[in-house]
Amino acid sequence: MKKVGRQIAQFRKDNKITQMKLADQLGVSFQAISNWERGETMPDISKLPELAEIFNVSIDEILDNGKGIKLINNIIENNQQESPIELEVQTEEFINVAPLLDIDLADIVYKNIKDALSISDTSLIAPYVSKEIIDESAIKEVGENGFQELTSMAPYISKEIIDESAKKEFDMNGFKALTSMAPYISKEIIDECAEKEFDMNGIRGLTSMAPFISKEVIDKCAKKESELSGIKALTSMAPFISKEVIDECAKKEFEMNGIKGLTSMAPFISKEAIDEYAEKEFELNGIKGLVSMAPFISKDVLSNCSRKSYELNGISSLTAICPFIDKDLINEISLDAISKKGISEISSIIPFIDTKFLINR
Repeated sequence: MKKVGRQIAQFRKDNKITQMKLADQLGVSFQAISNWERGETMPDISKLPELAEIFNVSIDEILDNGKGIKLINNIIENNQQESPIELEVQTEEFINVAPLLDIDLADIVYKNIKDALSISDTSLIAPYVSKEIIDESAIKEVGENGFQELTSMAPYISKEIIDESAKKEFDMNGFKALTSMAPYISKEIIDECAEKEFDMNGIRGLTSMAPFISKEVIDKCAKKESELSGIKALTSMAPFISKEVIDECAKKEFEMNGIKGLTSMAPFISKEAIDEYAEKEFELNGIKGLVSMAPFISKDVLSNCSRKSYELNGISSLTAICPFIDKDLINEISLDAISKKGISEISSIIPFIDTKFLINR
């Protein structure tokens, strides 16, 4: 289109004709001329003879002697939409001239060579032929080569055909087979297939299509999966599950298995929930119960639990959790332990103490 646009612009300038004057001569808008010359659209085939006459050139020259000139000239000379049916139209020829044809004429040419067109060819002429032609081609392609082959022309296929084909593809090849076409499948069909996939294969079966499944369906499946297999089973889908549902599942998991059961999902559980369960875990099992979740527990809660553990069980009880305790708190507790029981008391946590701090003291 850009080559033809450049030709029109050059011939117009050579003839010292303004875009406005050319628009008046052709009975089109000024914007239409501008769009032609910028290569954004093409003039209708019926305007080519008029352009050729105004510029005193041949249609071949306007089209820059590109492929498809024979077809264009034949259509113009016969001035009948049926005439292309009698031609031996070449695929590349049609692809080149399609932007010049109206939909009815493009449909006629398409029907003449449809058996010679590949899916990639059809995707190139898709903007210029009717929905009926595109849908017919899509149905044929699915039958011969499968649903995933529709990707290149998906934006032009009707929602009804895409959804119908998606359901059949799901029944034959499963949920994952819909991935490449997911942006074009309706939310209703994706959710319907997602729930069926979950019933058959659990929440892991939804991973590949997760960005396209509704939050409501994901949350519904997540709650069921957590009840059946525990919160650990939600890890692969965690980024797509709502915070509310994750926290709800975390609460149930904690009640059944303690804080250790939350480790795999810790990055997705709210800070408030983690701190709440950390305090409860500490009351039940002491500071050692917090080790697996220490990187996710807030500094304040970890410090409070560490102080209590030190007061109740001595500084050695903090050994496993020391890598996660605030350095200033370790130094403070170490000084207190030394003052009460001597330097030997801190031997188990020496690697975590700021020795310069102690020397200065």
